[in-house]
Amino acid sequence: MPTLSKKAASLWAKKRPTENGQQLWLPLIIHLIDTQNVINYLFNQWLSPNQRRILAENLSDEKIHQLIKFVGFTHDIGKATPAFQTKPSNGHDDLLDDELKEKLIMNGFPKLDDGQFPSRSASPHAKAGEAILDKYEVPDSIGAIIGGHHGKTEPSNQKDDIRVHTSNYYQSDNDPEIQTRWEEVQKELLHYGFQTSGYQTISQIPTITQPQAVILEGLLIMADWLASSEYLVGHEETVLFPLIEISQTSEDIDTGERFRNAINNWNLNDEWQPQPVDTTTDPYEARWGLHARPVQTAMTDAIEKTIDPGMVIVEASMGIGKTEIALLAAEQLAYIKGQDGIFMGLPTQATTNAMFNRVSDWLTMIANSQGESFPIKLIHGKAQFNHDYTSLPRASNVGDPNAVVINSWFSGKKSILTKFTVGTIDNLLLMGLKQKHLFLKHLGFSGKVVIIDEAHAFDIYMNQYLYRAITWLGAYHVPIVILSATLPKEKRNALLEAVQDL
Repeated sequence: MPTLSKKAASLWAKKRPTENGQQLWLPLIIHLIDTQNVINYLFNQWLSPNQRRILAENLSDEKIHQLIKFVGFTHDIGKATPAFQTKPSNGHDDLLDDELKEKLIMNGFPKLDDGQFPSRSASPHAKAGEAILDKYEVPDSIGAIIGGHHGKTEPSNQKDDIRVHTSNYYQSDNDPEIQTRWEEVQKELLHYGFQTSGYQTISQIPTITQPQAVILEGLLIMADWLASSEYLVGHEETVLFPLIEISQTSEDIDTGERFRNAINNWNLNDEWQPQPVDTTTDPYEARWGLHARPVQTAMTDAIEKTIDPGMVIVEASMGIGKTEIALLAAEQLAYIKGQDGIFMGLPTQATTNAMFNRVSDWLTMIANSQGESFPIKLIHGKAQFNHDYTSLPRASNVGDPNAVVINSWFSGKKSILTKFTVGTIDNLLLMGLKQKHLFLKHLGFSGKVVIIDEAHAFDIYMNQYLYRAITWLGAYHVPIVILSATLPKEKRNALLEAVQDL
């Protein structure tokens, strides 16, 4: 690893006191390396093959790996600013704040305790990171990812923020010597990111497309959240990326061992590797003990013959077995397209609850056949009252690998990142809205086969968001299965057009 100056090593990324008065911190360099390691792992081991193909489109294998590492390392470079380094800790632990400030002063940042930052809030660290990368002419599409990694992108290029709020970046508006110290440490970290990513010059950093940028933004947010998790949610004894004692330094940490221990504790599930569906015998009888009906056989055979399937529409009367068609299609499409999960969306919580049991049974069958355990998530406002869902074992407590489980880390905004999800259709429709952390939804859906049940039940307003969401799914080459008893021709055509729009 490159050597690091005492100035850069004294910068902090996180700090907090404990209930017993212990003072903890995390050097910035450690958090940057943690996140670089995590995002590299997620790209190689967690993303579906289809998602990796999208990110690597028009880029060599070497170039996409360099970019992944660079984004992971530089995501919090905006914390290497006096506006951030003088922020008070949560709970305003003055002793902890003063100790870290003294560490900075002793290692090359004089007069820091005299600094005044009345416009501190104008340059939050994500925005500051984008401004620093803009200053050094990193491509806008990459700088915007750094600026948006807390869930919301900035409206424009941020280079001017350094000129307007100079003291936020360099401690002083008019002291060249002090300003130079901050500029040097920012350049040092940027150079460190170059070296650990494999870049020689800024000109090697590529410009990427909008679909690539959205998925990469979501992956960075996920990596940052994981690298910021001190322990597994609900299992405080399971350590991930802990803070260290104030007396310790970055030299006391083996970042490789730290990463390996954290990932071993976090990665509690197996990854679904879809297999070809054997149609030499009746696949419906093998899975559900039912003889395939003509429409089921026709759909399964048609999907098997496709080379690059996009949207499958199943229109048939109730009781014909559309759900079984969709689940078998999910296996086929996941194998053909390189996806490793599914989303089943329904109009109401009641229909979603009923469908959850059927999907869970199907997934249990898959888990048994492959000797694996797979995570599932029920996503709607009253999921906590569904006994069948809440009674599933937690991933950390599974003894039998042939299981369907709940992984508590994938909760809240991270729910859609669960590989297998059953939820109300609004979870998909939100892909078409501008909202904070929208990138996580795009990341979650882009790796799945998406099944939309009872598509005829949506009104004209919901349809507009549905078409927009489908357009995004089309951009990510996500296979879509539409189920309906009565789908008007106009709506069928609109769905087919939407998937090709972007």
